[in-house]
Amino acid sequence: MSTVEVCLVRHAESVSNAKGIWQGHGDSPLNDRGKAQVEALRAVVEHEDYDLRISSDLARAATTAKALGRPVEPDPAWREIDVGAWEGLTMAEVGERFPEQIAALQERRPIAVGGGESWLDVFARVDRGIASIRERLGGGGRAVVFTHGGIIAALLAGLLGARDRSPWPLGRIRNTARTILRFGRDGVELVAHNDDTHLPEELRNRHDPRDDQIVLHLTPTEAPAADHSPVDRLEASIDHGRATRLGGVMPLSMPVAHIADVAHHISKPAGSSFRFAPHDAGRTTSVLIGEDYRIILDYGIGSLQI
Repeated sequence: MSTVEVCLVRHAESVSNAKGIWQGHGDSPLNDRGKAQVEALRAVVEHEDYDLRISSDLARAATTAKALGRPVEPDPAWREIDVGAWEGLTMAEVGERFPEQIAALQERRPIAVGGGESWLDVFARVDRGIASIRERLGGGGRAVVFTHGGIIAALLAGLLGARDRSPWPLGRIRNTARTILRFGRDGVELVAHNDDTHLPEELRNRHDPRDDQIVLHLTPTEAPAADHSPVDRLEASIDHGRATRLGGVMPLSMPVAHIADVAHHISKPAGSSFRFAPHDAGRTTSVLIGEDYRIILDYGIGSLQI
């Protein structure tokens, strides 16, 4: 089978996003910031050639897909999870009204979120969606899919074999960020994750680490691979950050050949079918470190990302 490349794009910022309100199958429109994000996205996608152009049929994704300047296929398989009674509530309100559901989700127990869909329902339809793309492009080709943060994270967790873990090791999807996957005979390769470097600084979604978190910003160097393990160096940097309570963002340079190994160590894919593409020297990777979790915030993105 020839290579099938899939570019997953999260929709631009909606009114509900900006207000911190849950939106599942609801159709909150893009706000002015989101519309500006679409225009910035246009510059990097309108000249790309895709054999398939697909979008969730929800307005916030379909409107973002207009950045292509070409028709797209609406497909409800790529809708966000239906959050039922959570729709229109803030996270604090959900916590007050549905504490049992929050606990169940944190423990990865299968429940219908707000009486809507369960994550098992979502896994089934997103797996059907990606299988359909691969079947349609069986001879090789490129597809772009405009979808939602929960859907992208759920798909990646499935490819990693990590859907029973909490939190998922690839997540926190940014508005209009692109995640690129390549499917081949031997499995799937993550080329880039959460790349929003097409956006000017003021339109980007930033994760400001709390006092108990560290963001490691991995910058590759052209130096030859060192004799000591890149994982040992990563763990030593994490220990140093915690011991000195630096918090915030910590830069960490390492040979370019080591970045994929570090990403593999952090995400711990089940089996050998998921790989991280070799890192280019001009690109960077960021990792969020918490007390008992690690999340790859982005992988292999433009060097302007800080």
